[in-house]
Amino acid sequence: MEPAPLPADPLLASALVGRGDSLEERERIAELNRKRDWEGLSRYAEERQRRDPEGSDWGVVLAYAWVRRGDYPKATAALSRVIQRNPEDIGAWNLLGESQRQAGQPGQAARTLERASAIGRTSFATFFLLGEAYRDSNRLDRAVAAYREAARLEPDFARAWFELGAAHVRLGERDEIPVALERLEKLDPTLALELKKRMEARPQRP
Repeated sequence: MEPAPLPADPLLASALVGRGDSLEERERIAELNRKRDWEGLSRYAEERQRRDPEGSDWGVVLAYAWVRRGDYPKATAALSRVIQRNPEDIGAWNLLGESQRQAGQPGQAARTLERASAIGRTSFATFFLLGEAYRDSNRLDRAVAAYREAARLEPDFARAWFELGAAHVRLGERDEIPVALERLEKLDPTLALELKKRMEARPQRP
């Protein structure tokens, strides 16, 4: 039995950065997110969206709250509308892909995030989430490539190195693990220890 995946919470929250029309609104969004008050955040976004129905920011904030509440159909529908209006909104693409993955549709999530990666070529979050979708689809070779690109774009992002190493473990590619492990020992010793445990529990591929 494979270990449970680690959550991608900080990456989801990155979709909120810069949302809102004023410093006060951005601070309110950050406060509700910090409190994990998804009901409060969705009400706040709905109220603001009524004032500006064509604005994409509030649609993304509302969809984020729905993703965190596990209401994936609502989130997917809202994000699809945002992307139709603003196809360059990489935060919306990332949330849409993650919503699909968490809803148990990793194949659809991978297709969404592949399109997103063509738009946000420098978004480490996009490539990391793409790796998650590939992993859940058991397309581990592609997951390795996506995680590696996420780590290249953001070398201090420990989760990318961890998932890269974990994918190599699942593939039985022990010779590929030391690089990820060395980075993790500097960035996050706890994740380094977890990767070592997974490596020890998995036999090497003949």
